[in-house]
Amino acid sequence: MKPTGDDFAPRRDGWFEHAGTWGEVTVGTVIAAPNSRTQRWEIIATSHGTTQIPFMKTLWMRAREQTTGAEFTSPPRTKTSKVIILTRDPADTTTPAYVAPSDTDAVWAVVEGLGATLLATRDSATDEITCPDYIVESHLETDEKPLTRGLIEHMRLAHGATVDDSLDYHAAISLHGPMHDADNPSGKGGFPHRHVPEDLNLIIGRKGR
Repeated sequence: MKPTGDDFAPRRDGWFEHAGTWGEVTVGTVIAAPNSRTQRWEIIATSHGTTQIPFMKTLWMRAREQTTGAEFTSPPRTKTSKVIILTRDPADTTTPAYVAPSDTDAVWAVVEGLGATLLATRDSATDEITCPDYIVESHLETDEKPLTRGLIEHMRLAHGATVDDSLDYHAAISLHGPMHDADNPSGKGGFPHRHVPEDLNLIIGRKGR
């Protein structure tokens, strides 16, 4: 059941607070500052950025404070982390219309320049640049070991890494993981991307080839 105006009172600034997650936040979403009951930050743009997108993280976000006009850039946030979403209507639980990342064209131009269009996808729903997860799916269909061979090719093109052909799957997956580290990603080249699907059940307890 959706909340009504009788269920809770507005803040002093007239906005209503809703418990949400960063995975719900998109361009047009207004969020509350953690330690303020008056500041309101509107997300005005998203971007892949220049480093790899960590697992289960958002894109980079640009936010503007609605009262002062101050702006800041937020690094990728864990999608399941909590955030307070603000709306003018207590019953409003809709998400703003989706807006594509501001740098998709630029990132895709890098993909094309590297000759990596067979392993990367410009997602039709989000316009994000994505690659297979290499846990249960590869961009290769006929190779004897498509996950291993595909992941090696992926690291060379999408991460600009030097990778030995002799790596087995578990060595390859161990090498690839840190390349999406949020604080100090290894592999400084290639192009920013996320792996899909981002389902933790696909990562834990499954053996690759």
